[in-house]
Order: sequence, then structure tokens, then C-alpha cells
Amino acid sequence: MRYHFQLLPITLLLFVGCKKEPKVVIKENNQTITHERNETIKTPLPLPPKIEEEPESESIFTWKMNDETIAETAEISKIVVVKSQRVLVLLDAEGNLVSRHRISLGKNSVGTKLKQGDYKTPEGTYSVIDKRRDKVYYKEILISYPNDEDRERSKSLGFSTGGGITIHAQPNWNWDGHGNDYTLSNDWTEGCMAVTNEGMDVLWKMISLGTPIEIRE
Repeated sequence: MRYHFQLLPITLLLFVGCKKEPKVVIKENNQTITHERNETIKTPLPLPPKIEEEPESESIFTWKMNDETIAETAEISKIVVVKSQRVLVLLDAEGNLVSRHRISLGKNSVGTKLKQGDYKTPEGTYSVIDKRRDKVYYKEILISYPNDEDRERSKSLGFSTGGGITIHAQPNWNWDGHGNDYTLSNDWTEGCMAVTNEGMDVLWKMISLGTPIEIRE
């Protein structure tokens, strides 16, 4: 006994992300092919080749767990502090990284310094105006805060700008570095930038009076 079966047209739909349904896309002007069972379907347009994105290179302003010195004999042309990264870097004339240092900031660290006693680290462009030893903080590098912009802003708000902002080392109880992990994990200064004593020794040798320093948010 012979049986005759009539094949009915089957419309195939594509459900994106669903593996149980056949993945067929019907679009105009696509090439038409014939299935061996005489079912006519349309092939989807080929996908464009996948472009592999190159990984973003690490910024020289990215915070590092430990200090690092790349070239001890390089001539320093600029100091850059990025407050949000808690990092201070020294750059040569070509903008290459010479050394990178983890820092602590003023204990009210968000935003620029507006007045004396607000415990904020200023943001702006300054320069190194003095280097001196200190009985409490080992060594410190004084910067030219306040600048004209700082004065005008504070005056318009009715405040005194304050002063005496430095890059300094650790308090005398931590001169041997045993508490570095603790101090560098916190913002505790009155507005200055604090590095390790070892880091300060690197800065002390490489930074000259007049070196510009840019402090960013």
C-alpha cells in the first residue's frame, strides 16, 4: 500500500539567542537557495568580520601598589598629581614616566581647596619654591599655592586661601616605613600630599626649584 504525503510550506522565523529554532532571516534582495527537499529558504546576509579591539594601554597616571622609579638620572620637567588616583608622577621633557608614587591627600579630599582650614588639597598649576627638612615629616617640598586664581576665588567667597601646601613624607612615628600600608590607605593630611620616606628621597634628588607641578582632580 502506498501512502502519499504532501509537504506543506513551512515558514521559518529567526529567534535571536534561541537555539531551538532555525536561524533564517528573510530579507529582500537576498540570494535564494533551494533545499534538497524542495523547501525554498533565503540565506541571511553575511555578518561583517569581527574587529578585535586592542586593549587600552595602561595610563602612566594609574595608581600602583608600590612606588616605582624608571630612570633615576632623568631630568624632571614636570610633576603631575592625579587626586582621584592618589598618584604623583615625575615626567621628563618628552612626557615619559620617570617615577610614580602612591600618595595620601588632605582628609577632606574631594574638590579643590577654597579656604584655610578646609583640609582640601588644591587643584591647579603651581611650581616648587622650596625644599626643606622637617622634624615631623622628614622632608618636604613646598609648592606655590595659592596662585592668582586661588586668591581671586577665595576672595570672591570671602575666605582666606591659607598656604603652606607641600609634598611631604611620613610622620616621625613612621619614619621606618612600618606603617606605610596604613597611612597610604587613608587621606589624613591638612591639605598636603604625603609620600613614603623612600619616595621622598627619590623626589628630593630629582626635583629642582622652579619645577612645575600640575594637580588634577
